[in-house]
Amino acid sequence: MPTTPIPDQTLANGASVLRFNLTPYFDLDSITGSLVRLVTSTKGKANAIFIELFDQVDPADPFAISTTPLTAANFLGYVQRGDYNGAIFHRLAYLKKPSSDQDDPSQPFVLQGGGFTPPLAPLGSLGAFPPVALPKEAPVTNEPGNPNILGTVAMAKVGGDPNSATNQFFFNLRDNRSILDNQNGGFSAFGRLVGNSLALLQRWIATVIRINGGGAFTDLPLQGYKQAKAGAPPRPLQPANYLSIKEAEVISEFSYRVKAKGARVSLDSTGGLELQWATAPTKPVKVSVQATSVINPRESFRSSFVVLPEELPPLGFADPLA
Repeated sequence: MPTTPIPDQTLANGASVLRFNLTPYFDLDSITGSLVRLVTSTKGKANAIFIELFDQVDPADPFAISTTPLTAANFLGYVQRGDYNGAIFHRLAYLKKPSSDQDDPSQPFVLQGGGFTPPLAPLGSLGAFPPVALPKEAPVTNEPGNPNILGTVAMAKVGGDPNSATNQFFFNLRDNRSILDNQNGGFSAFGRLVGNSLALLQRWIATVIRINGGGAFTDLPLQGYKQAKAGAPPRPLQPANYLSIKEAEVISEFSYRVKAKGARVSLDSTGGLELQWATAPTKPVKVSVQATSVINPRESFRSSFVVLPEELPPLGFADPLA
């Protein structure tokens, strides 16, 4: 529900545009940190993954022990620059079967991405047209401590270098504390999947196949791809065969619907509101707001406020008879 009522707003004398942010007046108790939406290439309408970052945490939250400000800021930088738009998930790893080198499909380990985009041309083979590496910023200092449990998001690193994380990240698809919390200085879990995001990933994983493309692509997941029969040349790969991030953006916890008589309404993804009238209103205007959780659309709240034209002070003409 609204944390506080939205205060009435006053338009400056003669002004016809009002701008302010709705975010401070609505809050989800379940979300504390920054919220990032990854729109993926998975089939169907439910194709968005939501990540809450541990740049702010609730001390009572069992998912997070501490904040990870450096790692969260590093990830946000890639998001806000648009670097992840078009990036693929290039590694779907499973644990091995006991006493075996074979993967155990019942034990998904991590889904990793953020470092590559699909090639610009259809693939005849990965050797001919490998995915394109994305530019990297400077490595971020490691911030271990939060548990790598199911549904958390952590940074990938170079082996033997705890402070080597750049743009690649992964989703923990199981409780990986015993494997990742102490390995290579500990992996920095900097966020978690929220809403139905984990279920979306799990459904997708159940439908993909993996191929060995060599190098960083030994566990490359593909969708809508049929492998050729043994001995036949490989079927061409298309960019659509990859699970990719169509768009990554920082968003508000809510989407908004706003009504104001006579005004053109503009909203952005962070809760910024602009009301514009053709001419400055001369009477109070009621503004109705409906806020719907982007994570759980069944959570919806209403509020309202009034836009008041600024009253002109008395002109103060001198009394000609004085």
